[in-house]
Amino acid sequence: MKVCILIAAGLPCLAVAQAEVHELTTRPEVTLRFVYSRAPNAIASAVLFQGGGGAIGIFPNGSIRNENFLSGGARRFNDNGISVAIVDVPSDRRTLDDFRHTREHAEDAAAVIAFLRQREKLPVWTVGTSNGSLSAATAAAMLGERGPDGIVLTASTTRQPVSAAHPVTLAKLEEIKQPALFVHHKDDPCMVTPYEAIPGVMATLKKAKRVELISVEGGDGQGNPCHTGHHQFLGIEASVTQKIANWIRQYQASTAVK
Repeated sequence: MKVCILIAAGLPCLAVAQAEVHELTTRPEVTLRFVYSRAPNAIASAVLFQGGGGAIGIFPNGSIRNENFLSGGARRFNDNGISVAIVDVPSDRRTLDDFRHTREHAEDAAAVIAFLRQREKLPVWTVGTSNGSLSAATAAAMLGERGPDGIVLTASTTRQPVSAAHPVTLAKLEEIKQPALFVHHKDDPCMVTPYEAIPGVMATLKKAKRVELISVEGGDGQGNPCHTGHHQFLGIEASVTQKIANWIRQYQASTAVK
């Protein structure tokens, strides 16, 4: 596996403190760029998958063109003890449309998971938002021991009335054995991510070690219903991130070998 560090930590031009931009060769002639940001006193690591088409635009100086709940969340996760890898699309793709539930996408995720495990020797979670929930779930369903130790699915897409929607149900949820946390705003207005669909999706994870839902309220509901507002936890990003980190911390503590 080839690793290329494009820029190291500590330079003032970086968008996130203590961040590094890396490229991994994940498949033959395919590379994947991601921002790696290490948390002080980390308790876990996470691969973050943004929604939409997945192309967040990571520049060599570490800045990100399309920042949203996850793609712009490195500092928030770091502040809560979770190191992160925020991934862009692989070099053979312009978007992740019709790709998030493929074996190739899972292999890309496996390379980043392996990188994080080598760096920090900590549990690794995959975290997805909106369409990104499909990426996080696919890694868990397909990769076996090379997959994540757990998954967090936020504002998950569950319906496909338009081609741009990629439901988490395209993953083989019934095969997932890892713990799964769902996080969803009660007033999410996006037509492909209705809150009321989540219990039915959760019920399909029959093999998962634990399946729980954190329901969220409040924040700023203005803006495009599927790109900002309640769908992206606008105005409450910090508290939602803290809830996720606390759940991961509590789960890991409850399952630690005494």
